[in-house]
Amino acid sequence: MAPMDEKDREIRDQIFISLVRIAQKGNVLAQQYIIEWITFIVNEWIEKLWFIAKWKGYTDDIEKMIRACIRCYRYTGTFVGYVFKTFQYSARGLKPLHAYSFNDRVRNGNKTRIDYFIAH
Repeated sequence: MAPMDEKDREIRDQIFISLVRIAQKGNVLAQQYIIEWITFIVNEWIEKLWFIAKWKGYTDDIEKMIRACIRCYRYTGTFVGYVFKTFQYSARGLKPLHAYSFNDRVRNGNKTRIDYFIAH
């Protein structure tokens, strides 16, 4: 699913379009195969592209979005391109998830975050 050149990309796109059409008719195995490979591609986009990076941490929503793309695909272009644009446009409304530790120092560095949550 990682194309080496333009010819491989065209073959990949034809395979995905065929699988999507089959999945839209109710084939669960085709849908699972698409979700597995598109998730791999989307995770690569999340790591490499800043405008899709907001999806980091939304793993359950990624699968829901892919299922919606399979269900709604009527576009005559490539399915991967359709998924790309869907994730690009929907990332605009997402808040990026940040991990915070209660051991992080705040203000002047004398107290940690946990000190503000625990009553002494």
